[in-house]
Amino acid sequence: MQAALRRTTAAASLILTVTALPVALASPASATKAQCVNHLGTKGYRIGSGVKAACRTGASGSGMSRPVRYSLCVAGLERLGVRPGHASKACTHSQR
Repeated sequence: MQAALRRTTAAASLILTVTALPVALASPASATKAQCVNHLGTKGYRIGSGVKAACRTGASGSGMSRPVRYSLCVAGLERLGVRPGHASKACTHSQR
């Protein structure tokens, strides 16, 4: 009886860990990417795939440090014609 209870408890723990771990480790990229995109929208910029990609990089460029993600975000937005001050502020929003 105790062995069956231990196996059931172990299985339940494993299932909980497997399902909860991705949620716990997920980054809030979508929220910060949205803040970046929204900031540019309020400044009158057209929001296309390039803007979304730059903001996504600023928010969650995998394996990159925050300063690198910020720099790539700003450079990407400036290449699209976003004024430097607006790009800087938007990319700061992407990292909140």
